Amino acid sequence: MSAFTERLVTTALAEVGTKEVGSTNRGPRVDEYQRATWLDEKDYGPWCAAFVCWVIRSSLNIEKIRETPTFHRPQTAGAFDFENWSLKQDNTTQTAKPAGRAIQRGDLVIFTFSHIGIATSGVDENGNFHTVEGNSNSAGSRTGGMVCTNIRSVKLVRSRIRFTI
Repeated sequence: MSAFTERLVTTALAEVGTKEVGSTNRGPRVDEYQRATWLDEKDYGPWCAAFVCWVIRSSLNIEKIRETPTFHRPQTAGAFDFENWSLKQDNTTQTAKPAGRAIQRGDLVIFTFSHIGIATSGVDENGNFHTVEGNSNSAGSRTGGMVCTNIRSVKLVRSRIRFTI
């Protein structure tokens, strides 16, 4: 695993426990996540993708990795749109759709129910893996209002994106 990929995981895990205020998709830290997207403040909404955008932006900055003419960080607010973003990049990302059991620590995982998280483990013998997700909860909701860890099944995975930087 690259230093960047490990930084993604550690940065995301450091945010576990962050909650939105009420059920508003807002709050001081959640607004920071939202600002990592192209959304105007008046359009802030469900923030799982915004969380992943923020983690990637923060990790790129810490590891001093710069955007290039062929690699731009994601700014999308849509989980499924991460696939489009990845496919427009150079060879710094690899998209697998379907992903099957080919999930590793540090992969971005897009779920079939319009949600995204970051894998913190590979797939075990039962087809499960660990994640950190924004706007989820311990029940695995896609609108749970906090950053938390979950255990997910590969059966719920639509695609995965792997960084090669």
